Amino acid sequence: MKSSANTIRRWALVSVLALGASLSAWGQESSLGDVARKTRQERATTGHVRAKKSATEDDDGPDGGGVWRLRLCTLQPCYELSITLPKNPKWSRAEQEPRPVSIPLSGHEKDASRAIRVYAAQSTDLKYTADSFKREFLQGWFARPEYFGQEAHVALDEHVRIDWSNGLITHFIITGPALKYRGLSVVAGSPYGNFAFACVYREEDAAVGDSVCDAIIKSAQYQEIQPSSVRRTYPDPNDDPADDPPRDDPE
Repeated sequence: MKSSANTIRRWALVSVLALGASLSAWGQESSLGDVARKTRQERATTGHVRAKKSATEDDDGPDGGGVWRLRLCTLQPCYELSITLPKNPKWSRAEQEPRPVSIPLSGHEKDASRAIRVYAAQSTDLKYTADSFKREFLQGWFARPEYFGQEAHVALDEHVRIDWSNGLITHFIITGPALKYRGLSVVAGSPYGNFAFACVYREEDAAVGDSVCDAIIKSAQYQEIQPSSVRRTYPDPNDDPADDPPRDDPE
């Protein structure tokens, strides 16, 4: 009889321990489930943006209307700099980095070097001002072999207003061993970094290139893009219905 009572007590203790472990595991699963659901809900909200996301991740170049947008979206709101390419010339974008857009010049379609080229650049490094990023782009980047292998010489800087923001338009010259180029660039800054476009043409094509690049660079637009949101409108409890205009009763 005593042995039977001990057996019952042992089984009761095992059952209590098993129940406690189950409740603890259920509590952990419930807590983790709540966190996962909360995370999914936060990501589903219209205001959520992945950290350190920038325009270049989804950059496919100009759209069908020739508008080329650079967007910095590390946080909300986003900031955007855009230019518009000419509508008539048949432009194309290179497959290899730095992937410039080429605008062929009439009569020289078969000579790829006789084309106006447009480059885009951006950086989230906050050490740059608009002026220092201009130098990094036109001198540091342009000196790389995939660009021109030669840094640009700045001929003139113009401090301008692009919509409501400060911008910098630069006239520059690139003197290579065999060819000489001219061009214009535009740089603008945002709280998350800087972005820029540069338009380049061969000096012998200056008659056309100067006017085309001037139009492209001066088409620059700058804007702040707020996250979209859905807002419900609720009636103001302080409104007096008597103040509302009378409505015709339906017949």
